[in-house]
Amino acid sequence: MMRKKNRLSSDELRQLFLDFFREKDHPILPGSPLAPHDDPTLLFNTAGMVQFKPYYVAKGAIPYRRAATVQPCLRASDLESVGRTARHHTFFEMLGNFSFGDYFKEEAILWAWEFSVDRLGLPADKIIVSVYQDDDEAAEIWEKKVGIDSRKILRRGKKDNYWGPAGNSGPCGPCSELHLDMRENGGDTYDLDAEGDSILEYWNLVFPQFDQTPEGEKLPLPNRGIDTGMGLERLCQIMQGVATNYETDLFVPIIETVRGYSKGIDTERGDGLEAVRVIADHTRALVFSVNEGVLPGNEGRGYVLRRLLRRALLRANRLGIQDLVFDRIGEAVIDKMRGAYPDLEKNRARIVGTIRAEEERFRKTLENGLEVFRRVTFRLRENEETSLSGQDIFRLYDTYGFPVELTEELAVAEGFTLDTDSYRAEMEEQRSRSRWTVGDEEESVLDLTGIESRFVGYDHDRCETEIVALYRGGARVESLDRGDEGVAVLAESPFYAESGGQVGDRGSLAGEGEDPVFQVNDTRKSEGDHPLLIGVAKISFGVGDRVRAQVESARRKRIEKNHTATHLLHKALRTVLGDHVHQAGSLVAPDRLRFDFVHHSKTTAEEIDRIERMVNEKILENVNVDIREVGFDEAKKAGAMALFGVKYGDRVRMVSVDDWSRELCGGLHVSGTGEIGPFLITTESAVGSGNRRIEAITGHAALDRIRNGRMQLASIAEQLRTTPEEASDRLAALQARTHELEKELLEARQSVAGDQFGELLQDAESLGDVRIVAAVLKGSDPPGLKSLVDRYRNETEKVIVVLGIRTGDKAFLVAGVTDDLLDRGYAAGDLVGRVAAKLGGRGGGKQTFAQAGAKDGAGLDAAIQAVPEIVRSLTPGG
Repeated sequence: MMRKKNRLSSDELRQLFLDFFREKDHPILPGSPLAPHDDPTLLFNTAGMVQFKPYYVAKGAIPYRRAATVQPCLRASDLESVGRTARHHTFFEMLGNFSFGDYFKEEAILWAWEFSVDRLGLPADKIIVSVYQDDDEAAEIWEKKVGIDSRKILRRGKKDNYWGPAGNSGPCGPCSELHLDMRENGGDTYDLDAEGDSILEYWNLVFPQFDQTPEGEKLPLPNRGIDTGMGLERLCQIMQGVATNYETDLFVPIIETVRGYSKGIDTERGDGLEAVRVIADHTRALVFSVNEGVLPGNEGRGYVLRRLLRRALLRANRLGIQDLVFDRIGEAVIDKMRGAYPDLEKNRARIVGTIRAEEERFRKTLENGLEVFRRVTFRLRENEETSLSGQDIFRLYDTYGFPVELTEELAVAEGFTLDTDSYRAEMEEQRSRSRWTVGDEEESVLDLTGIESRFVGYDHDRCETEIVALYRGGARVESLDRGDEGVAVLAESPFYAESGGQVGDRGSLAGEGEDPVFQVNDTRKSEGDHPLLIGVAKISFGVGDRVRAQVESARRKRIEKNHTATHLLHKALRTVLGDHVHQAGSLVAPDRLRFDFVHHSKTTAEEIDRIERMVNEKILENVNVDIREVGFDEAKKAGAMALFGVKYGDRVRMVSVDDWSRELCGGLHVSGTGEIGPFLITTESAVGSGNRRIEAITGHAALDRIRNGRMQLASIAEQLRTTPEEASDRLAALQARTHELEKELLEARQSVAGDQFGELLQDAESLGDVRIVAAVLKGSDPPGLKSLVDRYRNETEKVIVVLGIRTGDKAFLVAGVTDDLLDRGYAAGDLVGRVAAKLGGRGGGKQTFAQAGAKDGAGLDAAIQAVPEIVRSLTPGG
């Protein structure tokens, strides 16, 4: 371990690394997003080189030849090791320096040595290096240029010192690792596998120099280079002289926060120690992910977050923590990391609010789910069974929100396994329930063997074509008769199939005459991307017939307007609300558009106005909408937004509105924004935790809404006897006057009640030393009754009061008992319940105050007259 005088904080180590490589002429670049918005194939960023991958294979100009970064990373592949080992984490920071066709092995090795020994002060005699077994060049640099004893240069195989390509092709090459001998007095043997944590790897220098083909051939890389990675958490452990990463300044304040909430559980060792470590680690991952707009959910990145929080919640449960605390643990993470990541402070409210909402949701079902799990395992033990059924696993997932991995973790701890095959069958059955159908048959069973259908709708809304397949009731047929519902497939189809939120086209197929032979009511997409025309035969026709396919053009034009408006809305939302906003769903229909997006809070009226104004300004500019097919990597470089979870091919369709909005999209659009017409937001609402929804209309629909609103305003102004421009002021004046009158009425009622207070007390019936006030009041209301009862309770002694009023045909009752009668067993709730029962009603409350309602207002007088007798029946010995 390092001597205490060399102890450097995590902030100092980050800066020291960047300053060193700045001196070596490296541009200091920001890390790429933890959740890459431009690469939907990647769940989370797992290495610093991710943003630079294209630079190694680029054959043209690139913006940088060298760079240095601090990259936030998230990996969920070693969850079972988190908290149990000294150094496994989900979220971590990677310090890296990179070269793309610039410097190579010698500079990378010499600089790594210089930084380790001269800047960090690591003892040179404690550093051991490993190289790839065939990399003589790297070994020679370490021995001849650096001067390391050859015994400390360890040659290792592909498994340890060679970085293969992502998949079966791409950049690859050998690597060299730096290790620190943590043994007190060192040693003469350096078996990296046998020594475990005694010899600690802290820096990996990767030398990408080959471009591997799918056939396995290794070609020279256009820009051979350097890709290094040094984990900040591990470096902090070394430099701060502690035994584990969890004892560094990156974790200590978070872990101490967790310990502050634990309930008498030992958190210094065993399961308790593991629990606080898991909670601290997972909360760091949650904070950084939510900061970038990722929200807990059931798919993709959201599923990873939901799983992490629920794993952490189980540990909190074991520590006796029952309160909502993860938002406060998240605050501790922000407090620690905000210096290096200022956005955490800027987005604090959104981050902690999102975490709290997710914790609250799962805590509602956690205990019930654990109880179900306990019952299941008890039953299995009783029956001497060892595996949870798919039905049990699915129930825990579907009803109680337990991810299957969480159930597996619980099961393994209890000595059980999971029947994952039957679980998958349960999930498939659930999915099948949501599939669309044609007639009585599911779309997925249509036999499309040998069928080819080409979509030509980007350029045409009509075409001459041939019918290549027909279906009735899910079965492939040669013809349809008049009135048959079925599906038609065309050789060339101008009909857009429902996809990406855009609804399918409607229209008709016509034969030799002008009359349609098939009315197209909807267009869906098969699993092979064939446009399936769903509709009704108007006359008999068959496979092989030539037809004129005609899309309902006016309807499609309205859809195009709404689709382009959706892109403008997306950009406006990100501009006004922040870059964390991204699409969570959409509907593009002819009469409206709906856009679901990730955002933590209700959009204010002012924000809605700015968003709406921004979209309309872009429409008024009549900007050209450029649509072109480009390579996926080219689109990413151009800044095109991609939807997470969508699988894109090598060629994609990029829709650009000037340089303002650029998205990957397969839908239909106008050629210029001016075609959209007015844009009007109609509603903004919540559609789940962290998801908002905006609905809007465009064109004639927006004009009609504006015209109707203007007519309604004119009508309101006429009723207010003013002009539309002054209607708001006139209404405000009327509201103010109404408020004054209500205040005067309340004061009058209170005055009447004050007069009644003494009169009713004077007329009270006595039962020993107890006075009974019972009356039906006129001119009062429920708040007035409650206020009067409170006066009796606060200003008198030994009084029982029951008051009633009629509200239309119904009755309302209030009862009170002064504190000095409580020890005699009188209870207002019991009393008012018995009175209400005489009127067919019921009520309840506390011992001192209660209220009731009843439908029979006509019998109120008789019920109140019975109060003294009811009190006597409640009096001990009465």
